Amino acid sequence: MILVIKKILCVFFLSLVFSSANAITFNDYEIGQKIEYEFILDNKIKVDLSPGKWELVEKEKWSYNAFSGYYINAIKLNQNKIEEAISLSYLGTQGKRIADVNTFIYEIIFKNKHDGCYKRPEYFNLSLYHQGATVNCMIVRHVDVNKELYNPDDKEFAYLDANLIRYIQDNSIEIPNIGLRSAHIIFDRSISQKYYVLTHFINPEFFEGPKNKFMNENDSEYHPLNINDYPAHKKSMNKFLSNSSIFHQEIENMLKIKNQKKLDISNFITGVSKTNIDEDSISQLRKLNELYKAGILTKEEFEKAKKKILD
Repeated sequence: MILVIKKILCVFFLSLVFSSANAITFNDYEIGQKIEYEFILDNKIKVDLSPGKWELVEKEKWSYNAFSGYYINAIKLNQNKIEEAISLSYLGTQGKRIADVNTFIYEIIFKNKHDGCYKRPEYFNLSLYHQGATVNCMIVRHVDVNKELYNPDDKEFAYLDANLIRYIQDNSIEIPNIGLRSAHIIFDRSISQKYYVLTHFINPEFFEGPKNKFMNENDSEYHPLNINDYPAHKKSMNKFLSNSSIFHQEIENMLKIKNQKKLDISNFITGVSKTNIDEDSISQLRKLNELYKAGILTKEEFEKAKKKILD
């Protein structure tokens, strides 16, 4: 479902050292850990989570000489169905082997025949800034979840989703046939030597989305070639595009991207976004959680105040 960054990291290390990089142990998060309020990647990227309990289901870390890779994926369930998923990741280059890194980035982002920051028929929106090695990209699309997990276009790297598939099967989790996903890709050496990829996936069922009659990628009501015939689906996709645009702007601000390198996506933001509402709630919940941890609030007081915020 969220294969892009794991493939990027794997391909990079394979191309760089001609062998798979070794995974190493780290203690930032633990598999199965319950997370609330925020999801932290590094000292630059900290993402607010929508209210509720999330579970860390995947983590990967690679290291080879000066290069490193870090990937974490959290999922929120609702009635044992996937409601949302967020993955945060980076490839740390440390300014080494610049020519090789530049070539790799160009090949994987603009020449990959299955995914990338170039116009594809299944993309609802592609917003891109590209100058030299600098890439700032947002992709918003629908996904055929069963295809992505069990029969992806790129069979060579299908094994990279094995742990996620095992988690879904072991816990009898129901996945949606069609989901909406945004990918946010930024690499700018003037602000960081890290190549960032963040993704956000939602199950439209829990976001007031209309029911789907067609359950595969090409026939889906969300496909750009079909969506104009299904106004309710187009409204749902435009709302997701709005929220994704706000999310991307937040990432740009966290990374301190210069204005001339920011994406021109403000026109996609419409009305009062659900993301904004969630941010207000999350900010209150985070402060409440800090008071509880500090012993200022009892558990009963904490739960009562939390319920009031969420109602």
